[in-house]
Amino acid sequence: MRKVMGVLAPIMVIMVAWALAVKAESSIDAIQSLIKVIPYVIALLAIFMSVWYQNSNSFYLVCFILVSYIFISISKNHFPMLTEAVTMLSILLPINTVWLSFSQERGIFSTYGRNKAVIVSIQLIWVFINTMRKSSIAVTQDMISQIFIGIKAPAVVLYILAVGILLSCYILKRRYMDLIYVTVLISSIIAFYFSNRILLVAIFTSAIFVIMVIAMFDVSYSLAFYDTLTGVLSRRALEQELLKLGNRKYAIAMVDLDHFKKINDTYGHDIGDEVLKMVASILNSTFSKAKVFRYGGEEFVVLFTGKGNKEILPQLERARKAVECRPFILRSDKRPDEKQNKYNKYSRGKGKINITVSIGLAQKTELLKSCYDVIKKADEALYKSKNGGRNCVTSI
Repeated sequence: MRKVMGVLAPIMVIMVAWALAVKAESSIDAIQSLIKVIPYVIALLAIFMSVWYQNSNSFYLVCFILVSYIFISISKNHFPMLTEAVTMLSILLPINTVWLSFSQERGIFSTYGRNKAVIVSIQLIWVFINTMRKSSIAVTQDMISQIFIGIKAPAVVLYILAVGILLSCYILKRRYMDLIYVTVLISSIIAFYFSNRILLVAIFTSAIFVIMVIAMFDVSYSLAFYDTLTGVLSRRALEQELLKLGNRKYAIAMVDLDHFKKINDTYGHDIGDEVLKMVASILNSTFSKAKVFRYGGEEFVVLFTGKGNKEILPQLERARKAVECRPFILRSDKRPDEKQNKYNKYSRGKGKINITVSIGLAQKTELLKSCYDVIKKADEALYKSKNGGRNCVTSI
């Protein structure tokens, strides 16, 4: 449900913006003045949230669009200046959006973040200088009477390419921010197209900032309810999910990596983290109709609803075998960074770590009425698996 709403929310924002745009120019002066101010208010909220979550990509995109809105507002009564500003901004925005979508997130105030600030600042200064050069050109009556300005062919091509790239990334990699960036581009091209009608620009610019705020709320949700290392649901998410169960039939499996401390001590915590990621990925793909949570350290919880132990045990056995059959390959120090087309002596890495898991399973019964009783019983089953030689599944 959350994923569906995440997809629908930015689309609904654009539709609402379009509905408001239809009646905006016929509204009273007070409402028109309010519409022009709203982009600044929502932009400040988006900037605050970007700083709070140290999301430099969102921060600099919002800043670029906010300054673009200011440029358009300043030059709205001078057609040559407005045309120059829109021409340059409509070329730079799709380029920046794709660039930031692929840019690594390392915080706003880091060296990497400051480099982004320099690039965006140079672009905006360049736009400002070129726009001001057009201030001496006389404005004719024909210019004033135009219903819309439109955007140039190079910008249209860049928008099509940018939307195509971002949509492809969203479909292939399921990165939510790519969908956000697509809707930002759709809103921005409408704003640029009607850039000589400042109320429409304000409405669709506000829509962009609302979409970015929605993206920041999604970031906050992910930080709260997803484990940042493995990408599976967090312990806090498990606690929330357990509260929803009520009297429903469910079972809980505790999954623990065998000899994980030895892996950390022998190969280092960075390798240990990669092993955790690999196991989490296997569990996620194996239990497509169950929810996987990281419980703590090397321990995971799998929550099955509407099923009993007999139905679940074969799935747990498949997951155990899947982990056992997939050793972790240690990367060779001499292995090239880029994937090679041909097999060479470094392709096998410098060794492998055989990974196994022990699993304990318990389901809700008349004696185990609370979810915490079921977790405790599943934990007891897990320790029986550990004491029984590890790499096995035990059900109580």
